[in-house]
Amino acid sequence: MKQSIVRSLGTGIRRATSPGLPTQAEIERYGADGEEAICRLLRDHFECVIRNVIVPHKDKYLEKDFLVVFQGVPFVIEVKAWKGVIGKEGDTFYQNKTNGTRKTIKSPVGTTAQFLSCMQKYYSIERPVYGIVVFADPDCTLALPDELEGIALVKADKLIDTVKARVKAEIGNFEDLDTDRILRSTRFYSVDEEFCKGMLVEDYLDLYDKEGREILLDTTKLRFITVERQSLRLRDKLYVTYLNGDSDVFFNRDVTVTVACLDGTFRKIALNRIRYIVF
Repeated sequence: MKQSIVRSLGTGIRRATSPGLPTQAEIERYGADGEEAICRLLRDHFECVIRNVIVPHKDKYLEKDFLVVFQGVPFVIEVKAWKGVIGKEGDTFYQNKTNGTRKTIKSPVGTTAQFLSCMQKYYSIERPVYGIVVFADPDCTLALPDELEGIALVKADKLIDTVKARVKAEIGNFEDLDTDRILRSTRFYSVDEEFCKGMLVEDYLDLYDKEGREILLDTTKLRFITVERQSLRLRDKLYVTYLNGDSDVFFNRDVTVTVACLDGTFRKIALNRIRYIVF
């Protein structure tokens, strides 16, 4: 009993003191906009949340922010952090900014519908896959219908209810989506703020624990890595956050990973140049 309490206390202290995820402000500086806030919201309510989903299209890839599977029903979610009033006139979407300027913006409905079509063809999915565009900025005003071309348009505070309502209303006996087949992109943020995204070729990262033992870290189980440089000790400290919320600390000496970029090229990246990795 005492050992169990000690282990639980140790785990709690480790989680509380581990850097884990950076702050929302840090994430936004590295170009993720409102995605991290939406990610945290989704993972608070659903077990299966896959980030940065991609599907082949012609000689490149299409990408959307999230795939959520709830009670076997898949939802592709695109996040927009637009501010001001978002509306549509004819086939044109517009943004009226708070400073009084008006901007024409690309339809998130068309790109989401295209992704759904390509995804169903690529994976031979017979069951419906639903699309949602969520507007993450709390001060954003929508002058839009609740749905366009079968794609739901919602603010962040309506996202969870929208998913649950759709699942409740779904009629039909469909096979559950096999999420192990889904292609996903990994995002790398370097110390000099350079950004790269693509499919991580390695299934495992060859790291070390604090005792110096070699550890093969399964990349399919990871949510986030924060890298802390320890130049005087000739190694980097990695704070690892798993999909289930647990965390660990490992060490890197000279690991280089291979990334299949979404433009069809390949790139080698040394972990000692990385600050954050988002899986």
